[in-house]
Amino acid sequence: MSGSQQGGEGSGSQGEDWRNIADQTERRKIQNRLAQRKYREKEKRKREDDARIAENQQAAGSAYAAPNARDLAPNANPAGLPWGSVSIKHVLEAGKAKEQRVQQASREGSATPASARRTTQG
Repeated sequence: MSGSQQGGEGSGSQGEDWRNIADQTERRKIQNRLAQRKYREKEKRKREDDARIAENQQAAGSAYAAPNARDLAPNANPAGLPWGSVSIKHVLEAGKAKEQRVQQASREGSATPASARRTTQG
């Protein structure tokens, strides 16, 4: 490797090889310039990553929706066990109801101050 490529944190130009510069102020300027460039590149990558993550989360948020019992055909009776099976509508309705209860309890729990929760819980 050439001398300019070994020093100065992967610097590309020969003017940024600070190891061979005797003047401390000039050396510090070059080091600061390199550090600032590295910081800007790191921040740019971070912004790009954050934007990509936000876009992925937005796309994933609408990718799955729990089925609704009303979406099933009214006379749909999927083949099950010969003696009958659990109604899929019942399963979906029970799951939706439980999900709504949990969400409601979560909202009520987070809206209640901690001191009030302690006194009501016993």
